[in-house]
Amino acid sequence: MAYDSATAEPDYSGIKVGPVWIEPGFSRLNVYTLLYASFFTIASSVFLSFTQPYLFNTILNIPIETQGTLSGRLVLFNELVVILLIGPLGILADKIGRRPIYAAGYFFLFIGYMLYPTAESISELTLYRMVFAIGVACNTAMVATIQADYPQDAWRGKLLGLCGLLQGIGVVIVLRTSSILPGWFVEHGMDQISAGRMAFWTFAVICLINAVIVRLGLKGGIPSVKTEKEPLPTLLKRGFKAGKNPRIALSYVAAFVSRGDLTVVSTFFSLWLVQAGMASGYTVEEALAKGGLFFILVQAVAVLWAPFAGLIIDRFDRVTALSIAMAIAATGYLSLGFIGDPTQPIMYGAAVILGMGEINAVLAAQALIGQEAPKDGRGAVVGVFGFFGAIGILLAASIGGYLFDAWMPAGPFVLMGAANATLFIIALSVRILADPSTHDTPAEETP
Repeated sequence: MAYDSATAEPDYSGIKVGPVWIEPGFSRLNVYTLLYASFFTIASSVFLSFTQPYLFNTILNIPIETQGTLSGRLVLFNELVVILLIGPLGILADKIGRRPIYAAGYFFLFIGYMLYPTAESISELTLYRMVFAIGVACNTAMVATIQADYPQDAWRGKLLGLCGLLQGIGVVIVLRTSSILPGWFVEHGMDQISAGRMAFWTFAVICLINAVIVRLGLKGGIPSVKTEKEPLPTLLKRGFKAGKNPRIALSYVAAFVSRGDLTVVSTFFSLWLVQAGMASGYTVEEALAKGGLFFILVQAVAVLWAPFAGLIIDRFDRVTALSIAMAIAATGYLSLGFIGDPTQPIMYGAAVILGMGEINAVLAAQALIGQEAPKDGRGAVVGVFGFFGAIGILLAASIGGYLFDAWMPAGPFVLMGAANATLFIIALSVRILADPSTHDTPAEETP
């Protein structure tokens, strides 16, 4: 049963930060540090994804016709590292605490950003991306765990919403900065290679500062609540067994598609925009800055549309809401296949629909699994949900990279548009044919 913050009684031995009551034992400094870290957690990865095309074209001189495949391959290695580490990191966090792992995550990001623009070969670049991925794994594991640790149960959703809002704002601000930073350094007398490296190193310093802030500001010590971990084979077996519920099976497919959606946007959108800008006669700095406007628009729309997506999710049956989300997402992704030059004004309209579709797909998938995952075995079901999401990332990156180079730059988006359209049809089928007894089940806590 979902908690109701309007009637739940808070534990007054804890503190209240804004609208959220915090578990006893945590200070305001701990909570403010979590909010600060949330601002940078996703943005720390987005900076690299968005600025990477500049590195390809100025420092490494990667041929245009192979950049899509290389981008997909780098995401593949990044995600493999995250998949391998995120479980052990959760176990380690129960033994030594959350704080040192979160701080280590930002430190590995610092190292990754320092090394990445110094690569002189694809092999070096891949190695440095894997170092970077260690930091991503640490931060991904810890931000979710700490967000679960800090709030009292009845106010958990409010804290998650606040952290999500800060993450979105952080992405928009960091995207704007990353799109103009290389050009700013060039304008102040640097050559293109030095400007690219300085842009990466600037964000490396920010990550180092974040490591210090997290180390000093988060609550230290061993957590009182341990996270239960199961061996992967056991988890998969229990999760797949729960998939006999057609709505849970649908949520697994939704995780696969929605995570793939995010991957193609973060990996191939800026690459396409930079290549198109250069083909239109812009310098690589100008192309990055112009492309940044479209990318920022996508993310800003996603942030602004999130509350409306939430209203749709709470107003309708969760499978119906997923169907609506997939229809919007399919429209957004497929529309890019009809745009020859992404630097033209028509791209603004496509970017708006893309941002709406991106956030709709993610939130609808999370809401459905939050409702349907049983209390007994919830961890296994949510774990398999994440497993399918990881597979979606791997396949979207690999196949999308091939399509980008071998077919057309919009190929990865057409691929995911088709996937969203297929899921729309599947969701409608489940809504019509599945047992209606769970149609109006109140939403459980979203994982």
